Amino acid sequence: MTHSEFTKYALVLMDGDKIIYTANGAGLAPLWDCLEKFRDSRGKFTLFDKVVGLAAARLMVYSGIIEAVITPLVSQPAKQFLEENGVRISADEVVAHILRKDKSAICPGEIMAMGTENRDDYLARVKAMLATFNGAG
Repeated sequence: MTHSEFTKYALVLMDGDKIIYTANGAGLAPLWDCLEKFRDSRGKFTLFDKVVGLAAARLMVYSGIIEAVITPLVSQPAKQFLEENGVRISADEVVAHILRKDKSAICPGEIMAMGTENRDDYLARVKAMLATFNGAG
């Protein structure tokens, strides 16, 4: 699969050169679902994600299963966090922060990730946020 073929998905998880998971959708939900599905695996995977902000980067690192990330767009805080935690990052564009779709402000996930240092607190906040967006809480 070439880099351009990745873009038909929001997220692609690869084991070597084999695609093992694809997803579409916006926000953190596709990533959360993917990492939950593969969290007990012993593998180290490469992940393509259309947009990688700090919120996504923290989930990737905390999962312990992502060794490399490919993305068209990454925020500077996300790039730095991935690199500091030994995850290789290949990005077409690095921006200061990931913005809302209307570009009016920094996206809520990026703000939450910048404001929550503790791993367990962060994961609990993401889980609660996803439950709210999914109408479950």
